Parts: sequence; structure tokens; C-alpha cells
Amino acid sequence: PTGRDTGMVAVVTVTEDAATGGQIWTRLFGRANGFHQIIQSSKRFSGPTGLEEHIGYRLGMALSVHVEGHALAFRCQGYFLQIAGRRIAVPGWLTLGRLCVRHEDIGGGQFVFSLEIEHPRFGLLLRQKVLFRDAV
Repeated sequence: PTGRDTGMVAVVTVTEDAATGGQIWTRLFGRANGFHQIIQSSKRFSGPTGLEEHIGYRLGMALSVHVEGHALAFRCQGYFLQIAGRRIAVPGWLTLGRLCVRHEDIGGGQFVFSLEIEHPRFGLLLRQKVLFRDAV
């Protein structure tokens, strides 16, 4: 989510993407002062790393998966555009930089989601950390 609200509801739904054999991830984040924020992406089991995330506007990224302690880390291995059935690599200098998403199990039905984007020239552009727990 792009806001700083705390204690808000979040719902994540994963459904089949029948067209690609992947999954559609829909994330709904509550906000204290307005409409919920909705973020969607499609994860597909394809490409050079075996896992891709498509984030819209024909833009996608190849992801590698790593185990780091009690966390799964997803690291971007390159961005691409999917145009007319062709995959076109986006040069590194045109991207936001290195992206890493981590899902860390902290026990008790809770996990920490973190996302960082670091640009090689401008440094850290975005750091997001969200605590998720099962509804009581």
C-alpha cells in the first residue's frame, strides 16, 4: 500500500489465471480516509527463471526465489515488455533498479512483507514493510 495507515484491513486473493496457467493476485488494502487501494498482478511459471510477475501495461519481471533465514526472497532478474507476443528486455538504466520482496514468517500466524527498490545511481528509492496477521 502507498499509505502509512496502521491497523487497517488487508485482503489477498489468489485465483487461477486460466489464460496463462499462472495466478492472479489481488490485494485490497483498507485506508482510513477513503476508498480501498487495490493492486493486481499476475504470476506465471515461465521465462528464464521459471517465475515471472506481470504488473500491467505489458510490463513484467523475471524473479528468482531464495530462502533467507525464515523468509522467502523474490529478487528481480530483469524487466521486460511483452508486445505482440514478443519479449523485449528493458535496459537497466530505464528501470527503477533492483527490486527485492521478502515474506518472513515471524510465528503466531504472522509474517512481515517487505519490498525494497534500490537504484544503482540514486540509492534506495522505496522501502515498504507491512505486518500481516490472521484475522481473529
